[in-house]
Amino acid sequence: MNKIPQNTADIANRVDDTKPTRPAADQCCGGGSCCPCVWDEYREALKAWRQQNPEQTDNL
Repeated sequence: MNKIPQNTADIANRVDDTKPTRPAADQCCGGGSCCPCVWDEYREALKAWRQQNPEQTDNL
């Protein structure tokens, strides 16, 4: 029988081993005023991914 998460904390604690995808060129306005910028979000997601997947190599 599959265990169904009882709260969102169970879902949030799952490890996602999918590497974040770089934002497409049309996702950033280039104006510098968005907070957070899609690039800020990408860098944070990539940092978390690298910490969770130290054995993975990525060629950025």
